[in-house]
Amino acid sequence: MRSVACASHGPRAREIAALALVMARFWVVVFPMARTQLRAWQRRASGIPDPILRAQALATLKSERLSAAGAALFAATAPRRRDPELVRALIAYQVICDYLDTLAEQPNDDPIRNGAHLHRALADAVSDGPLTDHYAWHEVHDDGGYLAALVAACRESCARLPAYEPVRRAATREASRNEVQGINHAPAGVREPALRTWAVTAHASDEAGTGDADWWELAAAGSSSLAVLALIAAAADPATTAATAEQVRRAYFPWIEALSTLLDSVADRERDLRTGELNFVSHYPTQAAAVERLREVTVRAISGARGLPRGERHVVLVAGMIAMHVSEAGASLPWAQPATRAVVRAADTLAMPLLLVVLRAWRRARSRGAMPVQPAWRPARSGS
Repeated sequence: MRSVACASHGPRAREIAALALVMARFWVVVFPMARTQLRAWQRRASGIPDPILRAQALATLKSERLSAAGAALFAATAPRRRDPELVRALIAYQVICDYLDTLAEQPNDDPIRNGAHLHRALADAVSDGPLTDHYAWHEVHDDGGYLAALVAACRESCARLPAYEPVRRAATREASRNEVQGINHAPAGVREPALRTWAVTAHASDEAGTGDADWWELAAAGSSSLAVLALIAAAADPATTAATAEQVRRAYFPWIEALSTLLDSVADRERDLRTGELNFVSHYPTQAAAVERLREVTVRAISGARGLPRGERHVVLVAGMIAMHVSEAGASLPWAQPATRAVVRAADTLAMPLLLVVLRAWRRARSRGAMPVQPAWRPARSGS
């Protein structure tokens, strides 16, 4: 009986070791490189000719700078201790994602068409095909080559990763899904039918992976950049094959990505209901249904992460994402508490209590003005 118990705790013990390793690598090696990249993009954004786009690019870099730094956290899971090209690619991809999300929020005569064209920059950033006119339907477009430079930086750095060729197809497929973010910001009467249609296509093209996911769960997953970030990080490992890339893709889409965006919606539900913004978790018929489904999605997300090569590092990333969301103020409201408790229990990793202690202490310190810097565990922005 003792040997069985030890075996059952083996993966969880490795997850604690992985947590220490990932945190040490991030702060000592990855974060300084990420900070340098973000400063360079800030300088580039300062030179955007159009004042509207310049203000939007700079504001996004400021408000979401640690969303991009959080994306760089994936570099801490790679086999090589230091890989500047990997960090450059991860930062560029997430900066594109956040910038486009800001642009898609702006009023437009055809927000869905405009959002789709803008978000094609994400697929362009990880593919090797011809580039799209991303600003074709946007009211302003003179960014001085800012978006094109981001796309080029991501392309160039991805191409220099040792296993990017076997990863490229899966990364392009997942980046193409991120076009759904353009629908998220459409008016309420337009976006739900469009999201339903998008989800039908996602089911048809990936039936074996999407299973019983509802349309809003698929849309939530498509709104996350986590799968692409995980695939870019996988390309830094020379041992990665196309089969490995597909395994990573299926672990992240839909369940890990859906969990990230759904938890974001849990924390933001009250605000979204007041403002009329899209809130994915509100589509569950009852609170009880939402709690049970979030528990199921969490189990699937953690299971998928554990099944990957160096799965304990992916579990640490997922646990960090969960802890970041459930430690937010909105996650402590009465409606949210049953859901967040169910998710924390379902995660079933020893890393979770440690992360929750750290993040809750950080939030308390930040509320007193003593801790202005975001922690390493900020998840990539969902786009909702």
